[in-house]
Amino acid sequence: MEDIRHRDLSEIPESEMTAEERRELKRRFEEFVGLVRRPSVAGSLGKSPSQKQTKQWDPATMGKRGAKRR
Repeated sequence: MEDIRHRDLSEIPESEMTAEERRELKRRFEEFVGLVRRPSVAGSLGKSPSQKQTKQWDPATMGKRGAKRR
């Protein structure tokens, strides 16, 4: 029997997978998430990212209308 770690599980519908194949699929997913997830910064959990201060658009500060740039 071949090693399940090398078996292609992509073509098998989940409803037809054995318990062993489901465990292997879950293990692969958890390994992938561990590789992709960014390391969290201490104290950043549960805090929303800081909002960048935005300025209201003012057409007067954008220059003359129809002016050509060189």
